[in-house]
This record gives sequence, structure tokens and C-alpha cells, in this order.
Amino acid sequence: MVKELYQTILRETSLNVTSGEIDSIRKKSITKSGCRVYDGSYLGVSGVLGEPTPEAWTQAEANLSRRIPCPWGPETGKRRTCRRGTAMDAGRFLQLAEELLKTLRQDFPQFIFSNKINFTEDEVRLQNDGGLSYAWQDAAVQMSLLVRAQDSVNIFDTGIGSVYRTFDLEQVLKEAGEMLEAHLNPIALPDVEKLPVLGSPGMFERAWAEGLNGQKLARNASPWSGMVGQKLFADCFTLEVDRSSQNFFEPEGSCLEGDTLPLIENGVFRRGYADKKCAWEQHMEPTAAASGAYDDVPALALPSLSVRPTGKTLEELLDGRPALYVFTSGGDITPDGSFATPVQMAYLYQNGRLVGRLPEFGLRGNLTDLLGKDFLGCS
Repeated sequence: MVKELYQTILRETSLNVTSGEIDSIRKKSITKSGCRVYDGSYLGVSGVLGEPTPEAWTQAEANLSRRIPCPWGPETGKRRTCRRGTAMDAGRFLQLAEELLKTLRQDFPQFIFSNKINFTEDEVRLQNDGGLSYAWQDAAVQMSLLVRAQDSVNIFDTGIGSVYRTFDLEQVLKEAGEMLEAHLNPIALPDVEKLPVLGSPGMFERAWAEGLNGQKLARNASPWSGMVGQKLFADCFTLEVDRSSQNFFEPEGSCLEGDTLPLIENGVFRRGYADKKCAWEQHMEPTAAASGAYDDVPALALPSLSVRPTGKTLEELLDGRPALYVFTSGGDITPDGSFATPVQMAYLYQNGRLVGRLPEFGLRGNLTDLLGKDFLGCS
């Protein structure tokens, strides 16, 4: 019998922002321990807050009676990864956040800022008596500010923020300022037949979750079932599982050679995403695509994905054309690959900057076209 300890450690300083000022500070430090036992055929799992206890291990062994199949067994090998940015303590974080909010209030009195700014330190450990020793660390500032115009009746009108391993106050203010200035300049949609759209790979997350799911591919429930090996998208489009240092994620223990693995490579559909269970059941290649709570059995989940850059800057890709810089939430994909999503907020991008706020509209099209003949590239 192999015993395996899966541990997550979260330390967080959270600032609650109301009317552009910090009104409360919350600190927490939480350790969660998942106890797993493998008997060669089945997996037993139990969890506890804090450090593992003898009772948790006993319960994990007792849970083998649930006969959760795990013939592939536990991971082996050793790896340690640290992705922390510039060292920062809670005091420095608070100082930077106060400076940020002060500048935003002074420069943009037309807006009310609210929501959260967090500084999070994450650590994950996975080790077993079969030889596995895996550790991962990351730390970042997560800024998510909702922005509402003083005379607006909406809950919020737009938002500013991102995830920063290095919280460069000058750069953050520059990016926020450009967007807020554009928001103050409402303009009409350009009267042209077609415009490039700038967005993140996340706008197609629902499509990837449905279309590239290994179980759905095997059961003919994906638009791309039976199409592995076929050219479906543009030559310059490569979508890959990304566990490199550029990405933020909570790993599940499996490693990829080179930290990346293409699902779509140069337009060719290579494989769907699969955890060990899916790979074992459907005779597929595992792609490090499992997730789950500390006290639960790992299950198939959409891994962190990135579009491989095509070697050109944004200005080179656009070649002087204006573009729509969009923020979307929602959207869906039909069985034939047709995609549609509402655009909650959009700005016109031209000559290297955002120039104005556009009215609400919707995007639609077939993914084979959007990421095929119409795809310009990833900057």
C-alpha cells in the first residue's frame, strides 16, 4: 500500500475597497491536507484542515472499501518549482495599494472604485512513499476593481485589474489610466464590414471545455469527435496545455516534458485533454488535466491553456487596422462548432492605444472560421 500526502497552503492578505478607499483588511493562513492511499487497484481519500492526523489516514484506508478504481497508481519522481515574483510583505502591499487608490481617485474623480485587491501566497506539496516529492510555490497580487461612473445607475460599468507577480505601480496605473480615459469617450461602432477582434484565449474557454474534453471526444459528443489528425484551424494557431512559468495555476501533480503539450498544433487537431482516468478508459494520452479538492478524488478538468505566440507584435498583426478590444463573459458553442457570446464591454484600439468606448454588441461565428481563415495570430 502506498500512502500519499496532498497539501495546499494558502496565505492571503485581502483588502476590501469601497468608494475608492480601503475599508477593511483580512488576513488568513489555511493549510489543508489530503490523505490518499493506493492498494494497487483502488484509491482511498480523506481530508483534514491543518496537518494530517492518524485518524485521517485511518479514514483514507477505510475508504478503500468504496472501490474507487485507480489501476494506474500514484505518480513518482521529484520536482520543485518556485514562481514567486519580487519579494513583498503585507506592509509593502498595503502601501502600494493605498498609493494606487489615491492616484485613481485624484486622476479620475468621475468614477467610484470598489471590490478587492489581494496578495496571495500559494504552496502545494505532493509526496508519497513510492518516491514522489513535488513542491510548487507562487505569489502574486490579484487586483479586481469594479468601476462605476458617478452618475451611473449600473452596479458597475467596467473593471480594471489583472494578476501580477511583480506589482509595478507605475505600469499598473498607466494601463488603468488608458482604459479609464477611453471609457470616458463613448463612440459608435465603425461602419465597416469586418474588423479584427482582440481578446484573451479565455473567451473560448467554454468551447475548449466542451470540444476538447477527452470523454466527450470518445463519446461523439464533441464537434471535433473523430477528427484527431485533421487540419481544422489556421497554420499559425497552436493551442497548448501550459504549465510554464508564464502561467498561474494550481498543479495536480503530473508533469509535462517541457511544461507544455499542444492540443492543436499549427492548425492540426492533435489530441483532447485527459486525466489518468480518462486516458486509461479511452486509450488516450494523459495531458495533466486533473483537478479536485484536497479531500476529493482528482477528476478531469480543463487544464490551463495558452495560444502560442506567432512571432509578431500586435502592431505587425494589425498592419494599421483598428480593432475591437473586447471583454466577454458567457457564450456557448453548438454541436456544429458555432460560437456566440455577448460583449459586455469593448473599446476601439487604434495606433497603439485605446481611443474610445463602444456600445454593447455580440460576437458570433464558427470556430473553424474564427480560428482558421480569419485568425490573424497571437502577439
